[in-house]
Amino acid sequence: MADKIRPWLKRITGAITGGRTYNLSESEAQELFYLFLDGAGTDAQLAVFLSVMRSKGTTAEELVGAARAARSRIVFPQLPENCVVVATSRLGKHTAPPLGLAAAAAAAAAGVPVLLQASPRLRWGGLTPGDLWQEMCSPLTGDAHHVESMFDNGPLACWNPTIYDDGWQRLQRIEDETLLRGIPDVVTKLLVPDGSRAMSAAVPGPVLGIAANAQESLQHRHALIVQGFDGSIDPSTLETTRGMRIVDGVKAPLRIHPGDVALFESDEPHFLSDDHLKEAADVTHQVLLGVASPALSSTLLSAGLMISLAKPNDSVASCVALAGAAIRSGAAQRLLESFRD
Repeated sequence: MADKIRPWLKRITGAITGGRTYNLSESEAQELFYLFLDGAGTDAQLAVFLSVMRSKGTTAEELVGAARAARSRIVFPQLPENCVVVATSRLGKHTAPPLGLAAAAAAAAAGVPVLLQASPRLRWGGLTPGDLWQEMCSPLTGDAHHVESMFDNGPLACWNPTIYDDGWQRLQRIEDETLLRGIPDVVTKLLVPDGSRAMSAAVPGPVLGIAANAQESLQHRHALIVQGFDGSIDPSTLETTRGMRIVDGVKAPLRIHPGDVALFESDEPHFLSDDHLKEAADVTHQVLLGVASPALSSTLLSAGLMISLAKPNDSVASCVALAGAAIRSGAAQRLLESFRD
């Protein structure tokens, strides 16, 4: 199996040996990534591949090819009409509680079906919405039928589409062991059902255009990429949050400032204790009770963006107002508690 990978590595290692950088075409990336997912190559070869991709930077074509290989191994659930898929990664947040779970509950309680796609954190990563789901709701599932049964009972569901895939477990183990968060974790944000309305995060920098191009190539006509606080989907409560929208197949930049929707804070949310998981669960509970805080403001902004994906003709301000009403009524809190019950 190692012989199948050796020619590929000879082709691409110029990126780290001083030769010409070689970017894979979409079809090449699809073939190579599928080989790795199918168990080809040694752990050392896989580590070299991750290092090369991290060193040279991943192109949109490479992301799309890898995503197509991965998506071919996944049985996706049938989703409600206009469902928003919030695809998070294992990178997590180091400095502040992740608010994606609270935002998804608020958006769902406002009438927009939401599928939260989440994973437990990297060993060296920050806290993720997947960690919170397991702490506050139930174990993560990768079963499409289980997801469909969740939607039979309400407008919110959560899953991890790679949790039962041995190929993915291997890639993620190598990421953990090498401290190289790279293409596998990025690709997980592209593993959403065809035709769904996808929301994901991008770290600050020039990757925003690459992420938008990848979503466009995967034919998501409605998508949203947010460069939120700490590399998450959580918008800043002090500064303008940048991003990219795709509405009816047309890309446009996103700029959202909390003051634009009458939210005014003097600080960003941040951890106050060493027990991040317990604190994040407490913060989520307080947010869904409507307790005023920077975390509530960030949650309202994020939930408003989720709602705006399903209602692209509505202003973000009106969508934030819908999320606020869902929290004040207690509907968002009751929805999340229903999973624990």
